[in-house]
Amino acid sequence: MQRFFKSIDYIERNLYESISIHDVASASHYSAYHFSRMFRAITGETIKEYIRKRRLTMAAKRLLEEPIGLLDLAVACQFGSQEAFTRAFKQLFKVTPGQYRKAHDPFRLLYRDQFSPVDLEHIQDVTSLTPRIEQRSEIKVVGVAKQYTEDEPDYLKLWAVFKPLIGTIPNEIPGKEAIGIYESYEDDGENIHFTYICCVKVDSFDDVPKGMMTRTLEPQTYAVFKHRGPLSNLQRTLKYIWGSWLPKSGYEYAATPDFELYPNNYAAQEEESVLELFIPIQQ
Repeated sequence: MQRFFKSIDYIERNLYESISIHDVASASHYSAYHFSRMFRAITGETIKEYIRKRRLTMAAKRLLEEPIGLLDLAVACQFGSQEAFTRAFKQLFKVTPGQYRKAHDPFRLLYRDQFSPVDLEHIQDVTSLTPRIEQRSEIKVVGVAKQYTEDEPDYLKLWAVFKPLIGTIPNEIPGKEAIGIYESYEDDGENIHFTYICCVKVDSFDDVPKGMMTRTLEPQTYAVFKHRGPLSNLQRTLKYIWGSWLPKSGYEYAATPDFELYPNNYAAQEEESVLELFIPIQQ
């Protein structure tokens, strides 16, 4: 995880500068999309959220330690105006910057401290899952896709559209397993936009229904994890994979699409439901 903390260090060195997600990811030699997914899984926040909270935390400390004006502080922390800074500060700390300075009472419990190796050690001690390592041959899929931002991933609506179509798609391989693929990121400097695909395996791309798209997943080695329980708890499993298993595994993340495999009749809210997560790896 030394690569990961190079990006954390980059953020700290540049809190008072304009920071793009691409630059943060480049500091640890990851693509912006894959680093964003890893960062959110480990810290529970998007890169954008983390940077904003770190800036506001440093602003709160400076309000109590320096005679800096609110406008100057807002500009230093990369807010477009004093009004925008005040709104963000109040949203996080529940008081305005002026009220906070006047009270002179540090809200330590609300501060967003720098993510550290100690935090990572805590994640690594929480749980233990052993994946199977599996070599998969080429996979052809057909399905529907939608672009999301990392702040607004709502896949359930897309699944609601696609699920009734499972079993009706030409050349679909029997079994009715469904696949969710993460791919195709775009970085505009402020947000990561990515494509999520709900799809099924097919043996050819003949007669693809109108409005659907095709993808081919090349042969790849995967670490395959089972997630048991409600889909709402998936973040905990991802946090373990990225923050605990992968750093200790001896493998590196391979920059190809990862995917989820949903069995027939998967129920997102059931405690006994099981899905599999395919994380592409390389030695």
